[in-house]
Amino acid sequence: MTTAPKKAMVLGIDAPIVPRVVKWAREGRLPTIKSLLDKGVFAPNCLVPFPTITPPGWTSIATGAWPGTHGITDFDNHIPGTPLDLTHKAFDSREVLAEPIWVATERAGKRSIVMNYPTSWPSHLKDGWLVGGVGTMVNDWRLEVSMDTFSLSNLAPDILLATESYPFATEIAFQTAQGWAGVEHGPKALEAKATVVPRRPLHKLEPITWYVLVDQSAGKGFDTVTVARGKSKQDIIARLKVGEWSSNIYDSFPTEKGPRKAVFRMKLVELSPDAARFRLYVPGLCALEGWAAPQALEEEIKSEDGLPTARAGWESFLMEWIDSETLVETIDFHHNWLADASTYLLKNKPWDLYFLHVHTPDWMYHTFSKDLDPLTSRSAQVAAGFEKLELALYQGVDRCLGRIMAAGADDDTLIVVTSDHGAKALTAGFHVEDVLEEAGLTVYKAGGDGHQKAVDWSQTKAVGQRYVHIYVNTKGRDPDGIVEQDEEYERVRDQIIKALHEYVDPKTGMKPITLALRREDARIYGLYGDRVGDVIYALDPRFGKEHGNFLPTAKYGIGGMNGLFIIAGPGVKQGQTIERTVHLTDIVPTMCHLMELPIPEQCEGSILYQALEDPNAKDKELQALRRNVERLKRMVERPPMC
Repeated sequence: MTTAPKKAMVLGIDAPIVPRVVKWAREGRLPTIKSLLDKGVFAPNCLVPFPTITPPGWTSIATGAWPGTHGITDFDNHIPGTPLDLTHKAFDSREVLAEPIWVATERAGKRSIVMNYPTSWPSHLKDGWLVGGVGTMVNDWRLEVSMDTFSLSNLAPDILLATESYPFATEIAFQTAQGWAGVEHGPKALEAKATVVPRRPLHKLEPITWYVLVDQSAGKGFDTVTVARGKSKQDIIARLKVGEWSSNIYDSFPTEKGPRKAVFRMKLVELSPDAARFRLYVPGLCALEGWAAPQALEEEIKSEDGLPTARAGWESFLMEWIDSETLVETIDFHHNWLADASTYLLKNKPWDLYFLHVHTPDWMYHTFSKDLDPLTSRSAQVAAGFEKLELALYQGVDRCLGRIMAAGADDDTLIVVTSDHGAKALTAGFHVEDVLEEAGLTVYKAGGDGHQKAVDWSQTKAVGQRYVHIYVNTKGRDPDGIVEQDEEYERVRDQIIKALHEYVDPKTGMKPITLALRREDARIYGLYGDRVGDVIYALDPRFGKEHGNFLPTAKYGIGGMNGLFIIAGPGVKQGQTIERTVHLTDIVPTMCHLMELPIPEQCEGSILYQALEDPNAKDKELQALRRNVERLKRMVERPPMC
């Protein structure tokens, strides 16, 4: 009789390019993932839901259901009957129409830890632990956020103090230092007052004032910075030399919702001997509250080597606030925090299921995929440099997973490593609005600028929405509808599909559209119901962003949309590759089969029998039990022995 796994861990990595990860793992550069490949099963043909984007993918993993069933049908959601240009981020668990596995297993008295898992907030757990889930990182806030806003930071995003002009930085100017009480400094020391106005805070934040003192410790030019809340010794929060990070700094900041506790670090990125060039970087003010359920966890979880960041590092790297080394260090603070928080929960709370999401590869490819892929990079040398950075960031993810497995996994633990989608390089631009406008289906009011033009709803028959949806402006359904729900509706859909298929990009001479389907035909891709458009379309990967509009099988250059799937543990084959198609919806039913857990109510996936040591093990156990029941019945029913 086979032994069922006692616990399970699902380790999610957002948007990895699977062949690259597997290659580096097999070479020993990603030792944690290599260990799982060696003792488990890898499926290279893992297909993700369409559209190939974050919320639908992770929700399908958690529920075993397709987007048409669980209702998270894109990066944003549209509520039927509301204006067609009104959408919001799809990170609200209350909009999920299918039961996640961690809720289903509570029926069997099991407990779950859900760490930084998209679209899991607010928590539906009655007896479990949830950290994050309202965005892609712990302090990345996307609940009730419009498409135009994109995301907010709880508490504030990255900060740069600099003597030169950088986008969105706080520019400072040094002058002779004076009035510092109890703070020793040389006669040539300089000071500056920095007033920081945080960008995109979740709650309006009062401007922050820091005083910066630069000094010469060895008499060979400026080489030391002191940062303080005021000009006294007790106000000092950091003292640094070039290249040094402060330790974690804890403080409270006034907001429109009252004071908020936060943790942050500082790095002196640059200080020239004459102090003409100065850069001090802060990877965000990370809120220490508002991201855990039960709320008491926020006080329990401690991390002195990590930060519960939002989107720290990526934009700063693009704006040249920081270099690649500082970017890796910044992202590792996020990895360290996830590992520290997970280690605490795994060691101190009773649990049966653990779910994790790490977003690093997604942001990585959004930041520099075009420079990384030889097909689009400026040069082979540039591509090689970014490949080195890519590997370093994956190694940070691998270390994070290794620490978490060391804290919670043993020989009785089932482990799944998976992803929501893959990624590719940024390629030629495409806007479906151009196609619809050219076809006379979308009409704009006079004036306006580019794609910010206002729609004239009185003449518009169809509009593009979100990543893959086009809606007919229908009477009786849409507030400004002009198209009758009869033959006219069908004629407009025919016009949309014809326009999409016939459109030729004027810059490249290529046709960007690979697929255009009526809503009811999109069921073959898992899209159906009233949360999808009247027409669904997909792009050729030679166009568009890093992921989203592309079919799950799309490939371009070094990239592709397919997902990562590795499974290891009791009842699973060792060191095998299976060629069968694996869907993300198959993860939950396979886990439930192996662990003998209740199946979530709307689960639609299949059991991955080809990954199992003995696909018929459960049937053999059932037959053995039935034989023993028959033996007992014969013994009980026979006449008493004299």
